[in-house]
Amino acid sequence: YGCNLTSPSRPKYWRSVKHNNPVFRATVDSIKGGRAVLCLYGYSNQQPDGLSFPDDIIVPDVEKVAAVTLEVMTLRMELDMLIKDSHPHPEFFERIIPSLCHQGATLIQSDSMLAIDTLVIPPEERMWERQPQFSLSLPLKPSLSPGPAPTSLTPTALTSTLQAASCSLCGSAPSLLCPPCGSIPLCESCDLVFHGHPSRASHKRECTQVQRPDNCTICGIFPVSAHCPTCVQRLCSECDRLYHSHPGRTGHSREVVTSNKPTKTTSSSPSMWHCVHCTTENEMQEVLCVSCDRPRLAAAPIGLEETLQPSTITEWQCKSCTVVNAGSSILCEVCERPRLATRPPPTPVRPAPLVTDLPRDRDTPGTQWVCQFCTYANPAFATAVCEMCDLPRPDPAPMPTKHLPPSPVKEAPSPPIRPQVPLTEDPDWKRQRLMKDEGQRLIQLIREGEKKGVSPEEVYTSVCVSGGDGISPCDWLTSELPHMLDEICAMATSVRQDYKILHSGTPTESPTTGAGGAATDGGVRLSRAEAKQAWLSAEGSTEKAVQHVLRERRAKVRELCSLGFSDVSRCEEALRLSGGEIRGALSLLQRPLLEPFHQRIWSDLPEPSIDIHNPDKQRVCRRLLAVYELPSWGRCELALSLLQDPGAQYTLEDVLQAVRESHDRDFIRRVLAKECPICLSVFPHSKMQSLTSCQCSVCCDCFQQHFTIAVRDKHIRDMVCPVCWEPDINDPEHLNSYFSTLDIQLRDCLEPEVYDLFHKKLTEQALIKDPKFLWCSHCSYGFIYDGDQLKVTCFQCRNSFCAQCKKPWESQHTGLSCERFQSWKRENDPEYQRQGLAGYLRDNGIICPNCRFQYALSKGGCMHFCCSQCRYQFCSGCNNPFHTTCTVAQCTVTGLHAHHPRDCLFYLRDWEPPRLQALLQKNGVAFNTEPPHGTQAGLCGVVEQKEEGGRQVDSPCGAQTQPGQAGLCDKHYREYLVSLINGHAIDPASLFNPNEVAVACRRYQVDDRRGEAEDDRMYYSRLRRKLIEDVPLGDKVPRKK
Repeated sequence: YGCNLTSPSRPKYWRSVKHNNPVFRATVDSIKGGRAVLCLYGYSNQQPDGLSFPDDIIVPDVEKVAAVTLEVMTLRMELDMLIKDSHPHPEFFERIIPSLCHQGATLIQSDSMLAIDTLVIPPEERMWERQPQFSLSLPLKPSLSPGPAPTSLTPTALTSTLQAASCSLCGSAPSLLCPPCGSIPLCESCDLVFHGHPSRASHKRECTQVQRPDNCTICGIFPVSAHCPTCVQRLCSECDRLYHSHPGRTGHSREVVTSNKPTKTTSSSPSMWHCVHCTTENEMQEVLCVSCDRPRLAAAPIGLEETLQPSTITEWQCKSCTVVNAGSSILCEVCERPRLATRPPPTPVRPAPLVTDLPRDRDTPGTQWVCQFCTYANPAFATAVCEMCDLPRPDPAPMPTKHLPPSPVKEAPSPPIRPQVPLTEDPDWKRQRLMKDEGQRLIQLIREGEKKGVSPEEVYTSVCVSGGDGISPCDWLTSELPHMLDEICAMATSVRQDYKILHSGTPTESPTTGAGGAATDGGVRLSRAEAKQAWLSAEGSTEKAVQHVLRERRAKVRELCSLGFSDVSRCEEALRLSGGEIRGALSLLQRPLLEPFHQRIWSDLPEPSIDIHNPDKQRVCRRLLAVYELPSWGRCELALSLLQDPGAQYTLEDVLQAVRESHDRDFIRRVLAKECPICLSVFPHSKMQSLTSCQCSVCCDCFQQHFTIAVRDKHIRDMVCPVCWEPDINDPEHLNSYFSTLDIQLRDCLEPEVYDLFHKKLTEQALIKDPKFLWCSHCSYGFIYDGDQLKVTCFQCRNSFCAQCKKPWESQHTGLSCERFQSWKRENDPEYQRQGLAGYLRDNGIICPNCRFQYALSKGGCMHFCCSQCRYQFCSGCNNPFHTTCTVAQCTVTGLHAHHPRDCLFYLRDWEPPRLQALLQKNGVAFNTEPPHGTQAGLCGVVEQKEEGGRQVDSPCGAQTQPGQAGLCDKHYREYLVSLINGHAIDPASLFNPNEVAVACRRYQVDDRRGEAEDDRMYYSRLRRKLIEDVPLGDKVPRKK
């Protein structure tokens, strides 16, 4: 206990100690004062079944427990040294162990016998006895009777003294002496416990001359009953019979020996009890002996009947049937008696008849028989049934008799001969034997009947009726039972008719029964099945069967009448046809009532519609519940009330679908009255269509009409919600998922030719995204080109163009790259030279980043451009998309917008031309300031997209030109300079003023916090460098390849 409490990993239930714990009983409660040591540990709360720590103590006091544990271990070691007489100062313990004083006196006597002087310490010099001692009583050696020590003892006198003394531990008669332990006397049980210690296991003990019970020299178990002087053997009766059956020992004469059993002594202390096996004295609350673990009420060991059980807890022997069971089992595996139960008292038997032979002992061979089921030894003269398991004794096989020569043992004088009484058979045994035979015969008949499909009840009843006259029950049931059943039916009919005559006074003719057991007149009609059931219930009695079948018939008729069938004759006929079964008769009686229902179900006519105005609401609700499979009866009543609402015109299908989804009346009314935002008509929710990209709902007609017009007359990107115009077509992820679900919705609502056209446009939209897709520069036809040549011929207009620069093909382009061909054209083509920078802007026009369709237009004016081929909306300066749903988390703009880089024309068009020219000069890029020769000055000729009359047209700019701007207007000259800046990837941040630097940093989320002791020049220089390093230029801005 101390080690467990001081361990870091204490046991789960360390807070309490139970009194019935084997460890507690063996190590604590067996020592006086052991509970006081547990109180020092902390187990101070006294419980009904043990000890426990107080509730306010969370963990034990480890230091205090360790100190007490150390004291206990030290005391244990010193006591072991005292027991082995190896303690250097045994006189320290004479005060608390008085037996040490008497042991010292005995040692003084031995020393005086051996002429050895001993120094005696006076009591007044024993200073240790004045100190307080910790009292602990131990089961050590009891003190010998005090008296004057003789001066000398002879060995004979010493031996006689030891023989007269008692065991030094338990006080019983000693049988062994241990010289290494100081020749202390011990009995066999105490010697087994005392020398079980590892340090004393090698001690050699000497036997004393104490008289012990004389057992057989061969088996050593049973007491001696004969002594053979010739063989010098003392044998029991069985060993004597076997041993002297040898031909060489048949002439030996034996003497009869009578054994005297020692009388038992009882304990003088009422609070203690002695174990009859090991003679250990135990306290009254102990159930098992602390030494041998035997129960308190166990019988004493008797030589012939029982042997001592080994004191082990791994297995135990049943006191009733002598079977050895596992130590963990509580009940015996054979007789199921508890472990602590004693042997049951012998069953009182009738006096056996007197015989003239010599009386044999009950324990001698031949007077008992062993049960083969539970191995219990029963007396042969008592009964033929086992006293333990109540099973019969098997018939013994005839044993071969062996004629042995007569034993020359001196025979005792024979008793007077009494007249022999004839043996009488036990009536109880005879009755049990008869019951067993009859039961076995019935079981055999039942097994035969089961093989032929006959129930055990029929077999038993047929045996009772036939009386076992030699006929097989199965044959009797086949030949005789039908006639008996017909007789029961006839008797029941006659009894019923006599009852009617008695009460009505009208005689009727005698009825006759047919083969089915039914009466042919108007009387009661019975079936053979009913008669057979009544016959089995009456166990074959005909009169009781008639009464039973009439009583059952009246009860069944009353039950059918209580269910609504008042015609008694029809009820009885239904019972006859169903064999007396209520369920079958009910099915027969209900069949005519269900005939119209069956005809309506199996007819080919259409199902009649539900009349919601039918006054029988229960009938209407039943039809709704059965036909339309509504969840509950309450939903049926709700649907009927909605259909009967005079203020609303709902169809049955709409109401049923809404009722299946919800049980809330207000919610159902809202679902059934949805307004279309296009045509403003009211429809139920089931007749409304909605897209997955938004929450808008339109009626099915408007949904079909909108998408039909969009497919026929508009672009594929115009096929969005007609109410909110979602989703954003510029988002490719939303576009793919949107069209995949829209395809499923349009499959059922569009006409076939319109749906095919939708698929064609959807396929073209997917082809445009292919990297090998090319648009013809002469017409609006597009196709996929797999070749490697620059010259490509359109399949539609049969004109050729360059696959790389998308310019119309000319013969001079053959063998030249696109850049060299463009340079040659600027130098040699008069028309190109006449156009000047306007032609340059046209050649470097707008290219759609989505479908790569090229427009020979300038980028000036509105930067928002919408591709006419794919309807992609983008910035013509940086090619970034325009959208309404921005993907940038920090963006606060909610309308249509795009995010432009700092070198986009969207920002640089606000710079003055001299500032743009200074940026180009700083980076060493040349630019034009004078118009080409032969060009008409005054008006700008750059072609741009304009909106005229509600449509977009391409026409020259026509604005006034300025000197020094190469024959272009101010807007297009700035576009020309920005195209050079973008082409050479020049960063305009190098010319940003402080205000522009701060605005750009805020626009692109650059950290603009000012440092400590940092002036404006250093601050803006650091921001400019950080802007250039952290925010790159636009990745979609057109650059020179």
